Amino acid sequence: LVTFLFWEPNIFKLSPKIPVPVLPWVVREIKYRPKRITLFMADFLTSCFASPIIEEYTKLFMLHLSVQLPRNFQWYIKKSTKSKKRRRRRVAEVVRQPNEPEVTNINSYITHMLAISLGMKLCDVVRRILMYTKASQQNKSFYAFFRGLYPIHELCGTMTVLALAKRNVLGVDMALWQILFPAVFIHGMANFRGMKPIFKWNSATPWSEMQLSPWNVADNSTLPQLLSKCFTKLMWLIILARVLGYCIKNYYLISRQAVKRTTTYAGKQAAFSAELETVKILKKTKDK
Repeated sequence: LVTFLFWEPNIFKLSPKIPVPVLPWVVREIKYRPKRITLFMADFLTSCFASPIIEEYTKLFMLHLSVQLPRNFQWYIKKSTKSKKRRRRRVAEVVRQPNEPEVTNINSYITHMLAISLGMKLCDVVRRILMYTKASQQNKSFYAFFRGLYPIHELCGTMTVLALAKRNVLGVDMALWQILFPAVFIHGMANFRGMKPIFKWNSATPWSEMQLSPWNVADNSTLPQLLSKCFTKLMWLIILARVLGYCIKNYYLISRQAVKRTTTYAGKQAAFSAELETVKILKKTKDK
């Protein structure tokens, strides 16, 4: 609606007759031809911005709804004494029973989020496979198999839950947008590359979602065009490989820091927090 309001204000003249919330979905019925930039921006904002946010937040919400994960810290919102409208996040260590060990293993975080991600992916993939049933649509088994191997949901869910583990196990102050941003960014890139969001039901070109070319169509591209296609696909594969490396690296790093917190820095939360900040600063310096 915001896109149509900016580029197609004339369409809102139909609002007394057609409700405003459904205007973008009845464009074809009323034979209204919007501008190309309007269609592009509307599709970009919904597929690469709004949909990744909703899907990744849904995974996190389902994680909180389905299981109570072990934690060392409990975060809560406290109103400021100076200003009633201003709120700040506060942290408190979880009160434990005598001889109850602290959390040093984040396997439960990873496994539960992978189960949720695979469940969402299974529902979406099965629906799309069942829609790819026309006689002219070939290689059904190939696309049905490789749809299940495309790892965007798993990688994005893992990045989200690793950030959640940093907050709940290590006590790192992270807002909700900081937890979701890496996964939303990669998910948005995948949607921009061709992966369809959940709300899009059309499944006529499954190869575009997996960055492949249709096997039943001859490619008459010239050598420079083939090199360009190979380069973009190679770069996307490198990005996915780096995301996988990021997940593996942070999994071991968080686990090691959780163990160090209960051994080297036992009873010294301030020193442990300073250690985490030092590591963060050194990482930024190294990246520069």
